Amino acid sequence: MFAFAALLSLLLAVASIEARMGVLKNNGHARSVEVSMCDTQQPDDALRSLHSELSAQKKLRKVKPRAPQALTIDTYFHFVITTDSAASYTAEKRNLLATTQLQALNTAYAPANVVFRTPVPPTFTVNTTWATNSDEVAMKTALRAGTYSSLNIYFQSNLSVPGTAYDPSAFLLGYCEMPTSATRTSCLSSPGGHNNTGTGNNGCTSTSYAPTSYVNDGCNVLVATMPGGAMQGYNLGKTAVHEVGHWFGLLHTFEGNSCAGGERGDFVDDTPQELTATEGCPAGKDSCPGSEGVDPIGNYMDYSSDAWLLYQLFALAAAADR
Repeated sequence: MFAFAALLSLLLAVASIEARMGVLKNNGHARSVEVSMCDTQQPDDALRSLHSELSAQKKLRKVKPRAPQALTIDTYFHFVITTDSAASYTAEKRNLLATTQLQALNTAYAPANVVFRTPVPPTFTVNTTWATNSDEVAMKTALRAGTYSSLNIYFQSNLSVPGTAYDPSAFLLGYCEMPTSATRTSCLSSPGGHNNTGTGNNGCTSTSYAPTSYVNDGCNVLVATMPGGAMQGYNLGKTAVHEVGHWFGLLHTFEGNSCAGGERGDFVDDTPQELTATEGCPAGKDSCPGSEGVDPIGNYMDYSSDAWLLYQLFALAAAADR
């Protein structure tokens, strides 16, 4: 047991150092790069309002939570690689990356009864402009598949912050579009102010927007973060898990960056308040000592490294074996 604990501690320390440095390994050679974690934009007022409403409804019901209804998500993977790197992404490698990434997603979301399925094999595009995120709209217009309820993940070899000049020494791990309404509801009223029931559904009709209106929907993820990828510390597929959380509408655990009373954070009642994002693999963290609980550093919607989350799994397994 001592040897097992010592090995885990060593792995934790190494992973923490590598995660903070942003070590990217290519062909066995390590180089330090500037790494940005998540560039998902702040939730709009409509999404915040919905979170607040759902939280209030949950408190009013005061019933024991039931197992969530099964939800199957059609998921489309897209590999978008620069010309210089294309040769290293063989069909065999892409299939392995896609299979293990799908497993990582399904394992993470299994407690919520969410299943991701890939109806078709991943696409493979060699386009340096798209791989560096220099023309996101063109990329997604050409590659996006399915409907608004379908998840598209673009695994780019050189992902950078959209709207910025590409810098080969800087990488972005990922970002995703928050959910929004993909339908327009209109209601007809009679002269007396009552709904005209002739149109059905109490006089209201729902019309889906054209796919071009939500072409940006989906997640952009650095391909090196896929399981077995080159981004040390963040190469177990958890970046995609984090970004897909945003796609579902989940917020960062440190949303609002505040310890003030009354702040809702991520609007999830059992998430302790967190002032700052977590870096690497800390043994523990309490950025809001005046609030109940310690920072949720094991939450997928924080910034803890993939290696730290793996350490937690090992620790739980060791505890279960005692």
